[in-house]
Amino acid sequence: MPHPGGTPMDFGVPLPPCHTCAGRSHCLLGRAPREVQMACSVGERRFRKGETLARQGQSLPVLQILKVGTVLLHRRGAEGIDRPVGLAGCGQALGTTALFAAPAELSVTTLGEGRLCEVPAEALVSVRQGAVARGLLEALSRENARAQAQLADWSGLLRMRGATARLAGALLLLADLQRSTLVRLPTQAMLAALLATTRETVARGLAHIALAGGLARHDRWHCAIVRPRLIAMARGMAGPVSGSGAGDARRAAALTETDAAAALPSAQPSFSRARTSAASACAPLP
Repeated sequence: MPHPGGTPMDFGVPLPPCHTCAGRSHCLLGRAPREVQMACSVGERRFRKGETLARQGQSLPVLQILKVGTVLLHRRGAEGIDRPVGLAGCGQALGTTALFAAPAELSVTTLGEGRLCEVPAEALVSVRQGAVARGLLEALSRENARAQAQLADWSGLLRMRGATARLAGALLLLADLQRSTLVRLPTQAMLAALLATTRETVARGLAHIALAGGLARHDRWHCAIVRPRLIAMARGMAGPVSGSGAGDARRAAALTETDAAAALPSAQPSFSRARTSAASACAPLP
């Protein structure tokens, strides 16, 4: 139990900060043994939108764990072009290579304000060499498996047939990422960059999915998803909108594209412009 005005205590023994964190069940350190949490010197800080948390090829002095917020993961390929590869959210560890003093494999850019926990690399090395190393390595192995699965899910979207199926799959991943059926949408430019399509296609796809019953728009940036319907659309099992519904879809898409065009002047935005635009549109839900 938290001690009034002081450090959380358990029968007189200090508890780690993770003990009172609401997101501990989703976190690398939250799932680790208490001895690991006490030895890691966990600190918490806020971050701003558009902040670069990690750069590919550079070593990080800390292990970072997202507490609140959404970040973009991107990687520079052999051809030298930086491309988005996925999003990360609550509880995801960033810079796990700090444990081995290795450079980061991905760049990370925040898409809104939020908070994260940081563990100094020196503390991780001492834990790795100490008696509680097994607990840390087990938690780290689980986190790496989770991160690989999430990146595979984002990559798998590009292998779906049809832009609507890919967009439905992306909405499902966003709901899982934000742990809510009320989804905060990134910009259409960011979705287009992640799905290797155009902003206009994303606008038409969102309008189509709404008319087909896969989502209900609350406002420009929020929608409530209907998971069974989205799953069917992602599998290509949902039929097309027909009759007057198709005309409504075209009109809705046209209106959405008009709004997007006002925010982004380029018809085919670059990834760097999409990333900058998304920074003001993908903040976490309160």
